[in-house]
Amino acid sequence: MGSREHFYRLLGAPAAEWDGRELPLGPPQARRVFGLLLLDAGRAVTCDRIIDELWGDTPPPSAKVQVQGLISGLRRALRVLGGPQPIVTRGASYVLDARPEQTDTGWFTALTREGRELLAAQRHSEAAQRFRKALALWRGPVLEGIPVAPEVLAYWEDLRLAAIEDRIEADLGAGEHDRLVPELRDLLAAAPYRERTCGQLMTALARAGRLAEALELYRHWRDRLVDELGIEPSPGIRALHEEILRDGAGMAARDYPVRRTVVPSQLPPAVPGFVGRAALIAELLADLAPDPARDTPPVLLLTGTGGIGKTSLAVRVAHQAAKDYPDGALFAFLRGTSGEPRSAAAVLGGFLRALGVPSGSVPADVDESAGLFRSLVHGRRVLIVLDDAAGEAQLRPLLPAGAGCAVIVTSRFSLTGLELGRSVPVGVLSDADAAALLAPHGDVGTTAARQVLEYCGGLPLALRIVGSRLSDEPGWQLADVAAELSVERKRLDWLQAGDLAVRSSVAVGYHQLAPESRRLFRRLGLLPAADFPAWAATEVTGGEPGTTGAALEDLRRRHMIQPAGRYAGMPRYRVHDLLRSFAIEEAVAEPGREHAVERALGGWLFLAEKAAARMPGSVLRPEPGHAVRSPFDGADALVADPMSWFHTELPALEAAVSHAAGAGLGETAWELAVVTSSYFDHGGLYSEWLRCHECALGAARASGCTRGEAALLRGIGQVHLYRDDYAESAKALAESYRISADIDDPGGMARALTGLSVVARSTGRPGESRTLAERALAMYTGIGDVLGMAHLQTTHAVASIQLGLFDDAEAALDKAWRLCAELDDPHRMALVLRRQGQLQLHRHDPAGAMSCLRRALELLESMNDELCAAQVRLDIGRTYTTLGQRKAATRALIDASSHFTSAGNRSSAAACAQLLDSLA
Repeated sequence: MGSREHFYRLLGAPAAEWDGRELPLGPPQARRVFGLLLLDAGRAVTCDRIIDELWGDTPPPSAKVQVQGLISGLRRALRVLGGPQPIVTRGASYVLDARPEQTDTGWFTALTREGRELLAAQRHSEAAQRFRKALALWRGPVLEGIPVAPEVLAYWEDLRLAAIEDRIEADLGAGEHDRLVPELRDLLAAAPYRERTCGQLMTALARAGRLAEALELYRHWRDRLVDELGIEPSPGIRALHEEILRDGAGMAARDYPVRRTVVPSQLPPAVPGFVGRAALIAELLADLAPDPARDTPPVLLLTGTGGIGKTSLAVRVAHQAAKDYPDGALFAFLRGTSGEPRSAAAVLGGFLRALGVPSGSVPADVDESAGLFRSLVHGRRVLIVLDDAAGEAQLRPLLPAGAGCAVIVTSRFSLTGLELGRSVPVGVLSDADAAALLAPHGDVGTTAARQVLEYCGGLPLALRIVGSRLSDEPGWQLADVAAELSVERKRLDWLQAGDLAVRSSVAVGYHQLAPESRRLFRRLGLLPAADFPAWAATEVTGGEPGTTGAALEDLRRRHMIQPAGRYAGMPRYRVHDLLRSFAIEEAVAEPGREHAVERALGGWLFLAEKAAARMPGSVLRPEPGHAVRSPFDGADALVADPMSWFHTELPALEAAVSHAAGAGLGETAWELAVVTSSYFDHGGLYSEWLRCHECALGAARASGCTRGEAALLRGIGQVHLYRDDYAESAKALAESYRISADIDDPGGMARALTGLSVVARSTGRPGESRTLAERALAMYTGIGDVLGMAHLQTTHAVASIQLGLFDDAEAALDKAWRLCAELDDPHRMALVLRRQGQLQLHRHDPAGAMSCLRRALELLESMNDELCAAQVRLDIGRTYTTLGQRKAATRALIDASSHFTSAGNRSSAAACAQLLDSLA
């Protein structure tokens, strides 16, 4: 039943599927037509025959038209994107174009044929397996719910019963006679004249040593045949009767694989002091609870990285569930992460011996062993734990078929190819569970304990090692452990105790990787952050996206990395911090590592520039520098929503700045920091802004990037300005101006003067502010920087308002508006409207002021600029106060004040407070 194609079912209610999804067939008449076509799949069914089947001798005049409509409806129902149209017209006939492998009857025929071939070769267990698969395709009578000719029903029912008898023949060959007796009695009661069923029941009774019952059964069955049908039994069953009479004891004594009942108990001890995962354990126990409606065994696939605690969890759950499995518990360590995983045959041999099979009777063939194992546990409630599985192929022969058993599997691999089973990814411990695991060794509320928990990252193995070392080394405290783990390059050295070691646990998975996946994992250690998008993996390897994507999938399947969602359709991943420490160690000697780092950082710079270009223009942003950019396809889609992209990538961007600084890439560090300032400014993220710029500043100075140094100082000055720290702001801006003058950078000089003009205005020196603005405006005009010119006209206007030069202010704002229109910059227009509102308020025109301010607020809110919107709300609050509208003024001022307080803008928050006090 391959995927991505139609599959049709008639062994039960008629159904059509596409890629495993059932398609709606429509009303009853359409389903009946579909059933007719399906019965003759691949052969032509005439329109007249369909009419005859639907209406018999009294078809309506529109019968042909109705048939055409029903066929059209079925075609629509079966049509799927990218799939073929299976109903074709041939003259006045219709054909359901389906291969045998696309129908359940085709599969049933093929499986029963294979079963009979295996039965002839005396491979009984394999034969029984084929027959069971064939019979599992039956979901009810043929075309259930649709009128079908009696001879058709009889034909398929005969085939079904024959398959059941063949399966029983195979089970008898495998020695299942005791178990088959009740089933055969039921079958014979339902079909009392089936000679083969009677003979099989006689055989099962005789082999079980129940000779008298076998002979009595034959006598009653023969009498019924003679009395009711007037015929004698066939020579074959008479010969069986004579064999039982002649050699009954011999039949019972033959070496059929009759087994004594053994209740194995192989679970290893549960880990003492196990804590946490209560919700997950409850969920797993619920899955393992007995359920009479279940027709397959529950198979729980606990998957996760090394050291995550899969085995401890599996054993803990198994011990708690054992009461529901009174027929025993089997455990096998499959050595999936070793160089030589255990073969399924070896594991089955151990299981069979544990179930009472003598060593000499264990089949050499793995399929026969699997069949015998399933036979022995059939009808019993046995719990099976398979630890450290290597993959699906190793597991398949080890799974029971009966619903009474249950299986718990642990593996570092994602076992998505296994037909049975529910995948249960096992992640790191929650903060609360990790703290509980550490609690016996000290106060988990201390700073040191929180640091230890952070360094261990919720990995149970790491926490167990910490606990073990604290218990083994008297005098050690959590503060000592925190100090040891704080040095990343020594962290894995310290996290080992006896045969427990995080490094060796990670190394097991690492050395099993294919060369391409191993190389990618090493190079992930070169990325600045543990959380990364797929494109970054491609850049750091210098490979093709398709090749890198395959390696990423391999790492994900082996739980060396974890999926971290998607952004704009691109997958993101995360490496656990301790696995990343291992990758960093392995990458130390990686050839070409410097270029790989630069390529990856260049990808973030390339995207950040694209995102910043979609945001409101900033006079702080200088001309680009000379750092490497790494363009790639699909970048535009990623930054379509620039604020969202910056928000998603902020941790990586901050880490990238720090990483570039540490790698001596001063040019990259300052460019990344400065281009990200657009987002910091727009979002009011002053702490992040200052931290990023100060980190990059040291790298820029060390690398001699003077233009970058000046740009970073301007950004730092702007942050201090927003925080009303005017002295620090002036200091940074003056130094930026000096450096820009030294390198003859008029744009840098103008930007520094712009900031100094605002400092002068904010400290009560409007005349000086106006003079500085005029100098900066001249510089912007000289270099043709229209954005700078618009900004400085606005700055000039604000200083003029403070000086009472309202006409000058109005003229400057008119020029600013025209420049903004030239730029098509709605954000800058909103700022001009704000200043126009302030001018109108100073001219005692509160209504005109309110009109400008509301237009400004509407624009800013549409761009999600909370900082500038808060400033406009402050102005609106002032205007409402002038108008005497106290409630409206209070609402606007409270909204503005909450933003200023959280952003650390003390002067604006104080202005709100002062106005609110006046309204009280």
